Amino acid sequence: MSTDLNTPSQRRLQRPADFTGDQLQHFYQIFLRHGLPVAACGVCLLLLPSMQALLGASSAKLLSEPGAYAWGFILIISALLIYARIIDRCLKGSIIAWVLYLLILSAWEEWVFRLAMPYGLQAQGMQLSVAVVIVNLVFGALHYFSLRWKWQWCVLVFFGGLALSHRLHTHFDFASIIAIHWIATYLNTPRPPGLRRRLR
Repeated sequence: MSTDLNTPSQRRLQRPADFTGDQLQHFYQIFLRHGLPVAACGVCLLLLPSMQALLGASSAKLLSEPGAYAWGFILIISALLIYARIIDRCLKGSIIAWVLYLLILSAWEEWVFRLAMPYGLQAQGMQLSVAVVIVNLVFGALHYFSLRWKWQWCVLVFFGGLALSHRLHTHFDFASIIAIHWIATYLNTPRPPGLRRRLR
């Protein structure tokens, strides 16, 4: 006998209905409330010549060793898809699309919140450590309002953002923090909203 259950991560992460709206049940809601605004902000920042130079500098390791990073990408996506196949006993196109969406989202979020905004604020005279804290507070709050996550998860997002900011400042390797973000986000939300899992 089979039973259909809503995605566990939806119930685990999201709050009940409140002033920010009802629970998000569909991918388009996630995209319109979170993915699209972050991408739009990222594109606007990329239009600035200083930001383009910053992105180039942080991608120097990737550009100098593209083969190693390509193998890293293949290893990560293979592992995530194998994990998806194990937990769902099948590999649907929607899951593959979700994995790739999380990669794109991770890249935009890291660009905006770990690279462009903190270093942009530093260029305007703010101490980098202060800028990092402020931007990661905004990052955590964004998850509270746009994705409607419970406050406990938003606190974890804030501290996770601080850890990624520290790694970026230490190694200045943009691709590596995207990879870490991608893996963590997928393991936290392995299924898109609205997907129902069939248990046997």
